[in-house]
Amino acid sequence: MAQLETIYREIAHLSDTDRNTLYNRMQREFYNTQAVAAYATNGEALTYEQYKQRVNTGIMQCERGQSTSLEDLCVKLGYNYADI
Repeated sequence: MAQLETIYREIAHLSDTDRNTLYNRMQREFYNTQAVAAYATNGEALTYEQYKQRVNTGIMQCERGQSTSLEDLCVKLGYNYADI
């Protein structure tokens, strides 16, 4: 609890401008790590960090050759590649 009191005292002594800057930064940080940033194909809500991790995983899979071309995907799904 003493740590929270110390933090409160430090924030209380900030100017209004510095306090607003800190508040805005905290909101951005919260949004980047907690708020829903995207949805998975199954509808699962993803935070910014989860979304970033999935993108990085996809990039690594492509680098290892574990990907499907658009043409192969069209064949699998029954679409005509030339129409796309």
